[in-house]
Amino acid sequence: MNSVAQAKQIYQLCVDSAMASRTLTYGAVLNSLGYDRGVPGYAIRYGLELVLIACRDRELPGLTSIVVNESTGRPSVGGYPQDRWDGDVQGVFAHQKWPPVDEVDWEYVWKNRRQLSNMHGTPGYWDT
Repeated sequence: MNSVAQAKQIYQLCVDSAMASRTLTYGAVLNSLGYDRGVPGYAIRYGLELVLIACRDRELPGLTSIVVNESTGRPSVGGYPQDRWDGDVQGVFAHQKWPPVDEVDWEYVWKNRRQLSNMHGTPGYWDT
């Protein structure tokens, strides 16, 4: 599965959970995407970053803030800006109108991922 296909599935999972005011664990996301048990959370890191920058570029709350580590109930260090997390989760749960997954211009997000990550996500993310 490429990163854009992964992002689309993650986006929909997050929207469904956000509408129910529920967080998702990395394990639950991995399982929903068909990964075997024990696959590390970083297997979905590119999909998560694409969802984050797609949302922020559209001035939506950081949807991926609700994807958390099962043991801590918070995103993994490096997985989401920790200083923004509490406010972003509340913003996600309060937001009621998410665009349908097929209305997000995923091709634009992918082609511009470096610039969008530097502006809205994790600066330098796609440089490694």
